[in-house]
Amino acid sequence: MTEKSFASSRPSANITDVFGGGHKFLYFLLLAPAFIVFFYQHARGLGNTGYVLYWMTAVVLLVRQRNFDFPVAASILFAALLAWGTLSAALSIDSLSAYRRWVQYALLVSSYFITWRLVRLIPEFSLERALNMLGVVGLLSFALYAGRYLILYGSPDFRPETQVHGLVPAYLSPFTLYLLRQALPGKRGVLFSLAYLISLALLLIFSNSLTEVLTLAAALGVMAFFVVTNKRMLVLSLGGVALLFTALILLFDPAGTVLSQSQGSERNWFAVLNELSSYRTSIWHKALTIPPPNQWLGVGPGNVSLYPPVVIDGGGKVGHLHNFFLDCWYEIGLVGLVVCLSFYGAQIHAMRSGAANLSSLQRGVMYAAVGGIFVASMLEQSHRSHHVALFVPFLFALYSGGLARMNPKVHT
Repeated sequence: MTEKSFASSRPSANITDVFGGGHKFLYFLLLAPAFIVFFYQHARGLGNTGYVLYWMTAVVLLVRQRNFDFPVAASILFAALLAWGTLSAALSIDSLSAYRRWVQYALLVSSYFITWRLVRLIPEFSLERALNMLGVVGLLSFALYAGRYLILYGSPDFRPETQVHGLVPAYLSPFTLYLLRQALPGKRGVLFSLAYLISLALLLIFSNSLTEVLTLAAALGVMAFFVVTNKRMLVLSLGGVALLFTALILLFDPAGTVLSQSQGSERNWFAVLNELSSYRTSIWHKALTIPPPNQWLGVGPGNVSLYPPVVIDGGGKVGHLHNFFLDCWYEIGLVGLVVCLSFYGAQIHAMRSGAANLSSLQRGVMYAAVGGIFVASMLEQSHRSHHVALFVPFLFALYSGGLARMNPKVHT
């Protein structure tokens, strides 16, 4: 079936029917990583509990199936990454803490292999159904984010940058837009989508989180590459998104105040950039000028908090370097960074055959979400965060199954 015929034959989705159909348990287990990052957004303990239950249930199911056919390259690189991180932890100054952090990371990344098998266990696996379920999770995370913001808004000690978090609804927004397009075709769907995007963008701006704003902007920008086929319209769309978010940031975000105050002042560009990035520029500069004692091996998972680069002006400290590449390099060294990037590359390579028969929109929502998370990982998240270590591998494995996979021998 071609992309066009598939799109035309697919009925419009009904939000109330997304969680219907057969094999509900397997689909909920498959989509558990999305619910887990949703839980993490509001309570880390709830997210940790959810992941432990997900991991134990999935392992029991896979052991019962006695099928451990995983992509070879990704499996080898995952084993190499775990071995190198374990060696780095063993030789670190706080081995016990490093081992614990590394085990947590290994469990999160294992979502790739769990998802890979579940996609192949579900009879007549439907990516369409999975994408719509992701859209519902995105819609729920947006509703809870908006509700929490409105409830706390009147509080005299309301600090939105620490009390509300919009990163999950920001990078799940492509799936929410996909769901709205399927459920509400025509002008009504366009209006609802615009209302949703405007509301989300304004909430992120008023929450004083530049990272989350840029995450949404990046997701929309990547999605435009797959949705807008005309090159001229693509340039106009990207330019419009950039201008819109720049204007919103300058008008309402604290970054706009920083830029306006820097006009005519004698502060150098580094000081301005450091304030814009909430002192992350200073942290990154220190990490580059004060490298780990052993650049090949690193200081051990989670041990970066024991070293000078995490100390910010005024004597405060942060837990990590707020950058995927710097955190990975500092914790497990150059070798670990190369193996980690190769592992993600192997996941993408293994996904290509399954994603080849998908529509541009279906591929676009996935790459848009990954693009948004990538931007967040450059400014805020580390390689061990659940957004990067859990959700990105989950997406790559989810798309490896293609549109539908017949597996009549498997029953639940």
